[in-house]
Amino acid sequence: MAGKIIGFLRSPQGRDSLLTTLTEGLSMLGMVLTYRLAAQAGKQDLDIYVIVRRTVSFAFPLILMGAMVGLTRFVAMSGEPARKRGYLRGALAWVLPLSALAMGVSVLLARPLAWAIFGSHESAPMVPPLALMTVGIALHGVAYGYLRGKPATTAANIIQLMVLAVAPCGAFLLWDDMVAVLWATGIAWAAVPLLGILPSLLVRAKEKMRSERSELLRYGLPRVPGDIALGALLTVPGYVALRTHGLDVSGEVGFGATLLNLAAAAFSPVALLLLPAAAGRLAAGDHAGLERSIGRMTWLVLAASIALVAGFELLSKPLLRLYLGPTGEAYLPMARIIFIGALPFAFFNGMRSVLDAYFHTPRNGVNLVKAFGVLLVGSAFHLMVPTPWYTMGVVTVLAMCFLGWFTWQDVRYVRSELLRLGTRTQNHLGLVAVIPDLEAGGTYRASKAQAAAFSRAGCEVALFHLESRTSVGGLLASRRRLRKLLRERRPDVVHVHFGSVAALFTILVSPLPVVITFLGDDLDRRAVPGFVRARAGGLFSQVAAFFASGIICENEEVRERLWWRQGDAVVLPYGPDGTRHNTETLAFLGRVALHRPTEQNLPA
Repeated sequence: MAGKIIGFLRSPQGRDSLLTTLTEGLSMLGMVLTYRLAAQAGKQDLDIYVIVRRTVSFAFPLILMGAMVGLTRFVAMSGEPARKRGYLRGALAWVLPLSALAMGVSVLLARPLAWAIFGSHESAPMVPPLALMTVGIALHGVAYGYLRGKPATTAANIIQLMVLAVAPCGAFLLWDDMVAVLWATGIAWAAVPLLGILPSLLVRAKEKMRSERSELLRYGLPRVPGDIALGALLTVPGYVALRTHGLDVSGEVGFGATLLNLAAAAFSPVALLLLPAAAGRLAAGDHAGLERSIGRMTWLVLAASIALVAGFELLSKPLLRLYLGPTGEAYLPMARIIFIGALPFAFFNGMRSVLDAYFHTPRNGVNLVKAFGVLLVGSAFHLMVPTPWYTMGVVTVLAMCFLGWFTWQDVRYVRSELLRLGTRTQNHLGLVAVIPDLEAGGTYRASKAQAAAFSRAGCEVALFHLESRTSVGGLLASRRRLRKLLRERRPDVVHVHFGSVAALFTILVSPLPVVITFLGDDLDRRAVPGFVRARAGGLFSQVAAFFASGIICENEEVRERLWWRQGDAVVLPYGPDGTRHNTETLAFLGRVALHRPTEQNLPA
């Protein structure tokens, strides 16, 4: 046993794991020290700093746009250094303009933003440096995600330690004024990540990064609501408490959320190491090995979470006294309540990479939005009905419990899918074909004939007929039927014939990769009657194309109608009898389903 451990630590993966764990531990100590230094100035300064940090966590996803996880995933799966740098430039193509916009808004609207965040217009001087801190954390997300995926573990860990520990502690040691502390922290947070990625940016790009940028956006944009919901779960309770019980209770709620963040940070090495490893194993087809790793990690994270919560609840009083000094007594009751939520929140944070690597759709985002819905219901009740000071702490714990339960269910599903994939034959493929027609209809005979040809070739095919595309009630009923079919058949990919409502409906409903075959008038709407119908259907097609996992076009003219991703789309006409290019189309569907690179030079 000892020999295996020593051998693992001597391997590159073992050294990365050890270095990442050490860095996360030092970063967590740095964050602890930061709040201790803030507490020395008094409870009011600590309350303000807590609100600032929670607001930064809430706002930075609007600038980052899901780039951190996307960069780690796609850079890790890419073998070409130029393509890796293309992903980096693609992310900065929107992060830098949005950063400039955030700074401009913070200067022009400083007073109203100060009232909303701090409850006072007099706090307006804190708003611009708060915005710079938000920009800095977004840039840190870009640099850290890129370097983790590259992989450049040492550089990534240095940046992590500088941003999360050294910079904020140094700001408090060098300055006493809170505004100066915030400015110094923001400047360091922006400068350090930029310096870390500067060598890659200085390498001249031979090609434009349009495909990499669009790929990152397709992956990241659906995750933005979840990222915002995550920040809101830890921030909104403090805002609500500010309106009901004042700055003191707001700061105590915010500090409890900070303790949750610190607890979750202890499990960050699991997530950071698991995402690129899981993405790489999926691309390589090592489903059985990945399932075993996830199983071991699940129980390890769960056991560690239970031990962490039990230890804090038993030792919270001396820990907070040691942490914050005499000020810690005021935060003790709320901290004990909120830290109960560390168990499910730490489990979510440790296992979220599994869902990010496996699902094309943002499962973590869906779970976070649902948990945030629970928080909003509790917050609304607290605002409308007089309730005790600890109410928002209880609401926060309840929301975290829902988040942990949703994550547990999804991890179990992923493990069962990996077991299924690991035991089937190599060329087997499960497919659901979505046909926007009545079951007895004849409009899509060629599509049905193609699905039958796939079945004869050994593909397990199920047809789903989207019989109504204009009735809201009909679409809701179809949603239930499609979700049921996907649960029962457990396919690898969903293939929808025709764009417009059918494609967008399938994209929104399916948690699996979706490939769209565009046939002509779903993109070229000139012959479609009605102004609204024509333009709405065309818009639905373009939005669906943006988020699809794969695109097939009937001919070159159809491909040229795409607003984006023309280089990703393949031209594979299936002909009037549905039998042309079936082998190539089935191979394309298989590559998309199994997370493998697709070839664009397929025959037309």
